[in-house]
Amino acid sequence: MVARLVVALLMPAGQPVAVAIDDTLFRRRGKKVWAASWFHDGSVQDRHKTGRGNNWVIAAIVADLPFCSRPVALPVLT
Repeated sequence: MVARLVVALLMPAGQPVAVAIDDTLFRRRGKKVWAASWFHDGSVQDRHKTGRGNNWVIAAIVADLPFCSRPVALPVLT
């Protein structure tokens, strides 16, 4: 529903819709943390590119807003 609203209000008719996908590792530790596991974390500067925590995947629609000088990614799904 949010994606349809963003496309209807902010995207020009007939233009392709660019969707950006990102996964972010939220580092968490402990026995009581639900769904925590080891995931790849490409933003780590260490040679070990893994981290323990929750992995959040976000889909965003890339739009040109009239008051911004560059495109903005508007999250529509997590």
